[in-house]
Amino acid sequence: MKYVKMEEAPRFEPVPGAEMALIGDGADMTLTRIYIKPGSVFPDHAHPNEQIGTCIQGEGVLTSGGRSLDVKPGVTWTIPAGEPHDFVAKGDTPVIIFEVWSPPREDYRAKANLV
Repeated sequence: MKYVKMEEAPRFEPVPGAEMALIGDGADMTLTRIYIKPGSVFPDHAHPNEQIGTCIQGEGVLTSGGRSLDVKPGVTWTIPAGEPHDFVAKGDTPVIIFEVWSPPREDYRAKANLV
């Protein structure tokens, strides 16, 4: 078993205004907690990893596969591998999202100094 305390998890800034904590890293998936300041943007991108996320706090708009989703607490999504998507944080409250990727995000492992 591997474990990490949330406050001690490796962190990095994937885009300006966002902090990603790598809280789970296994052989088949990566789990992150993302803290996003209002107005921050994850620009359009795609990756070879399936992605599942859920919003815990705040609000934003996720666009994926040509469809837009109003993200707010309790909303969960699945993005297929290779599908272009972006996210814009809205409102005055920071957004907190938990996301998991499979296969693991090797680029995130590198940014978190795990490899």
